Amino acid sequence: MVLAHLAGITVFATGGLGGVHRDGENSMDISADLTELGRTPIAVISSGCKSFLDVPRTLEYLETQGVGVGTFADSRSGKIEFPAFWSRDSGIPSPTVIQDEKDAAAVIYAQSTLGLSSGLLFANPVPAQHSISNAEMNSVMAQAVLDAKDSGSTGSENTPFILARIRELTGGQTVKANRALIESNVIRGTKVACELAKLRAGAVDGPQG
Repeated sequence: MVLAHLAGITVFATGGLGGVHRDGENSMDISADLTELGRTPIAVISSGCKSFLDVPRTLEYLETQGVGVGTFADSRSGKIEFPAFWSRDSGIPSPTVIQDEKDAAAVIYAQSTLGLSSGLLFANPVPAQHSISNAEMNSVMAQAVLDAKDSGSTGSENTPFILARIRELTGGQTVKANRALIESNVIRGTKVACELAKLRAGAVDGPQG
């Protein structure tokens, strides 16, 4: 994020964001990218945070850091939940809802005019055809986290172990979902960047008489 900001990049598309680890209230294990997003004016588009993390505390921490969070409606109406990476829903309502790329671009543009130093997170749910049910993933993740604890995997070894175990337990489904969500996020991010460029061009040109 820092390098992207220094290079003049405003919209940054990636797979998933880090987050507050489970039991983070005791271990204080919080991904550094959350803090960085709180002090870097960049818009990140991801499929939420890795779902084996503590999603509610991650959202609370982002709020504390002054990071605006919204989820793309993706043609849905009614209650929109913050995605859980491999799952389109997490059971946790999204702080705000972003209707489309124009909506996201407008938020980015408005924030830039205020001179704020914090970033934005736009959660883009994994494509429906590649989504794994939240109930299934919760069961898989609980087992993976338990296996990690039993193996003694801690610190920098913890996340790679859990991801590998989740891949094994789902028979590779998460790998397919991961590829799909990355492609979807890049496409979404490109469209948002194009809409933002139009807004900036209009501001430079001014109203046409």
